[in-house]
Amino acid sequence: MAHPLLEFGQYTSFLSPTQFVTALQRAPPSPRIIPVAAGRAAQHGESLRRQHIPGSVLFDMDIIRDNSSPYPQMLPSASHFADSVSQLGITPDDVVVVYDPFEVGFYSAPRVAWMFRLFGHTRVYVLNNFRLYVGEGHPVAQGEIHMPERSEYPVRGMDESKVIAFEQLKDMIQQGTGADVQILDARVPGRFTGFDPEANAALSSGHMPKSINVPLASMLDTEAQTMLPAIQLKGLFAAAGVDPVKPKILTCNSGVTAAALDMALSESKFDEAPRRIYDGSWSEWALRAGPDDGLIEKSVS
Repeated sequence: MAHPLLEFGQYTSFLSPTQFVTALQRAPPSPRIIPVAAGRAAQHGESLRRQHIPGSVLFDMDIIRDNSSPYPQMLPSASHFADSVSQLGITPDDVVVVYDPFEVGFYSAPRVAWMFRLFGHTRVYVLNNFRLYVGEGHPVAQGEIHMPERSEYPVRGMDESKVIAFEQLKDMIQQGTGADVQILDARVPGRFTGFDPEANAALSSGHMPKSINVPLASMLDTEAQTMLPAIQLKGLFAAAGVDPVKPKILTCNSGVTAAALDMALSESKFDEAPRRIYDGSWSEWALRAGPDDGLIEKSVS
């Protein structure tokens, strides 16, 4: 008999709490289902001590990243990712279900799931979401999330076709070679237009030339903070002017919510065009784009 989560995988990247709990109840001993809390221990540790899914491990995004980079949340090396996942006790055969802490709602989990897939782990889902899981009365645990026994996760190179670097994107825009590519930005509208300042006062707000704003909040239910159903996502993308045929570059503030946008496009079946995430996103772009390069536009005077 097929594994219950693998059956879901034919249709979705997201699991409702009921689907997840049902899969746990039906699951055979192997492959294991591993709940993975996505976040930062320094910021979300207290929330996770109050309540988390039993058997969870914590994917600490302050640790599992490129610690040599001046930009936040940049991708780790393949060896660093493998060593970190080994410390979480995860093996390549495990089914990984990623979720955000209760207070967060929906934010970092798609980024962590995307990262697993980027390094070749295919059995990955996002719980939609933990807040709803708690509200439906499913089991929770309290206290520290403990490190399990270490596994030996293999080092696998990342899929380079899924990412784009600053220099590539800059050349594409300046040389006009990206006419057939759409840039989608998941940041909040005020910073995208340039009306609101960035949290980092050293950075200009605004957006990349010809980019389209599809804010994370527009993809979520306003109360539950769950990802919208596919049919609503399709309408959202169409209304925003997203072209279902053109290849896409996805960006945000630091490469995190761009992954939610990537997953929403997949879930909605809006398009099958290639997509790449700009890992440095606005945190890098606004710092490296020169004032006379024409690489930052504003929609307000």
